Amino acid sequence: MRPIVVALMTLMLTLAGCASSSPAKIATQTPNQATLESSVTPTQQAASSRSGSGSLFAIDEVGVGPDGYVALTNFTDQPASLGGLFLCQGAKCFALPDVTVAPKATVRVASGNGAGLDGVVATGATFGELRPSDGEVALYASQNVKDPKAMLVYLEWGSTPHEGTQVAIDAGLWIKGSYAPSVKNATRLFRQDTGLWLFDAK
Repeated sequence: MRPIVVALMTLMLTLAGCASSSPAKIATQTPNQATLESSVTPTQQAASSRSGSGSLFAIDEVGVGPDGYVALTNFTDQPASLGGLFLCQGAKCFALPDVTVAPKATVRVASGNGAGLDGVVATGATFGELRPSDGEVALYASQNVKDPKAMLVYLEWGSTPHEGTQVAIDAGLWIKGSYAPSVKNATRLFRQDTGLWLFDAK
C-alpha cells in the first residue's frame, strides 16, 4: 500500500456556541494510520445536547462503510438521555432512542445490524452510508439541519465542504477549510483522550 499523504489542516470540536483558537496539526502518519493532534480537551469536544437535560455528548468514533456506525459519549458525571436528539448526515436524519447513557459511557448507533459492536442502542439508522474517503456526521437537537442553534456536534472527514459545513461554521463548531484525515480504504475514525483523531485503514 502506498504511504498516506495527509495535508496539514485544522480541526476543532468545541462546546456548542464556543470556539477555540488553537489549531490542530498532523502528529504522525504511517501507511495504515494517520493522526490529527488537537489541543482541545475531551470535555471541550463535547457539546451540550440542549435537550433540556443539560447533558453533554460528543462524537468519539465513526465506523465508515456500508455498515457504519457513530459512537456517542456522555462526558458528564450524570446519566443523560439521547431522547429528542438526531444524528444527521446532510439532510438525512435518524431520531435517537430515548435511552439513558451512564456517565462517561459510550454507546453506538449503527446503520447496519450492529453485529460485533459494543454498546449498540440503535440499528438500521437512516442517516445514509458513511463513506470512508469523505463524509460528515452531526448531532442535532432537532431535524432542522439548517439551524445552527440546533447543531450540537459536527465532524467531517476526507474533504470539505459538505452539506452541513457552513451550518457548523455558523454554530461555532467548525473552522472553514478544516477536516479530519481519511482515505478511501479507511474502516473507522476515532479520537483519543489526548485529542488525537486517527483512522484505521485496510
